Amino acid sequence: MKEIKLVPYLSFNGNCEETLNTYQKYPGGEIDIQTRYDNPAMIAPDNYKSKILNARFHYGGQSIYVSDTFPGSSLNTQNNNTAMSLDIPDLERAIQIFYGLSECGKMNVPFEKQFWSDWHGNFTDRFGISWMVNYQEA
Repeated sequence: MKEIKLVPYLSFNGNCEETLNTYQKYPGGEIDIQTRYDNPAMIAPDNYKSKILNARFHYGGQSIYVSDTFPGSSLNTQNNNTAMSLDIPDLERAIQIFYGLSECGKMNVPFEKQFWSDWHGNFTDRFGISWMVNYQEA
């Protein structure tokens, strides 16, 4: 029997490619843009044809699926109960990723050693995605 995988799917209001490029910079990974709105099956305005209809971001054996919403559609931002969580095995790399991704975003908890003895911080990035970064000392 094949294993079931849980894959987060993130939607954006026209800035999906910018988001992917930022995520590729911190923490790294591979972008796989599969289709854009220039597909003849999509009836999209000319200024939207370069936007992403479907893409994947691969990192460390895991994936995130992403897309820009269809022109005129809006995102459901009321249910902000989801966050991307990164467990990073190297403290220096965790610090770099935390401050790289949180740049121009909203800091909720600074990345520091917490009362439960692990390092943790969380923020909402400039694209509206919530992140948690974790490092557990050996």
